[in-house]
Amino acid sequence: MRLTFSKLDTYSKCPLRFRLRYQEKLPETPRRGRNLSLILHQTLESFLFQARRDSSLETLLRAYEIRCAPPQTPEQERRYQEGRRALEAFHWREGQRLASAVALEQSFSVRVGGLEITGRLDCALETEAGLELMDFKFTSQVPPNPDLLQLQLYALGLHEVTGATPDTLTYYYLRQEQRILFPGGQAAIQAGKEQAARIAEQLQGDGSFSPQTGSWCHTCSYQRYCSAQREKPDPVPQRLVQARLPL
Repeated sequence: MRLTFSKLDTYSKCPLRFRLRYQEKLPETPRRGRNLSLILHQTLESFLFQARRDSSLETLLRAYEIRCAPPQTPEQERRYQEGRRALEAFHWREGQRLASAVALEQSFSVRVGGLEITGRLDCALETEAGLELMDFKFTSQVPPNPDLLQLQLYALGLHEVTGATPDTLTYYYLRQEQRILFPGGQAAIQAGKEQAARIAEQLQGDGSFSPQTGSWCHTCSYQRYCSAQREKPDPVPQRLVQARLPL
């Protein structure tokens, strides 16, 4: 079984959402206000790919400008300036270290028993306190209790690719200019492996994919199909599979 953190996270929160998104492949509805988060994510991803060669602020802001349509309203101008300030603050804090990063936008694939975990980590930097693994977040709010599993699995991926074990695991929330740090080390990696294996085992044995309510429900695109949200949910559309033609 091949899984990403996103799939593990989606299933652990709501099996029904996992089924609709990844098995039935129903598209999710774009949420209002997500554009800035997507633009910042695309900007930083593009910048990190070339940061060892050119980590200048000008290059970072140029990548942002390319992805932003010119603001047409005061609200769009406010969001544009918010994004620019977030990138400038990030570069002021981290820009000088990127040229010597241990890993930038590093893809990985690692096996945990019969499970294959794939992903791409954002950044690993040497600091005075040791090796720091960072994952960048672009949400409009910082969650009260961030899930550590993503960082643990990315630490596992970093170790698989480079042989290095991060000492610190960090979520960096760009729009809030806030960092949340966790201890790294082999203990964190082992905890991530065990949790991922547990979720995968539950997924393999799940025959019902029942809904599970939580804070994620208000942003879910599939409420119309959910018995926890509607007394009479809509039937799930059947996937259209083109029949193979006989030779």
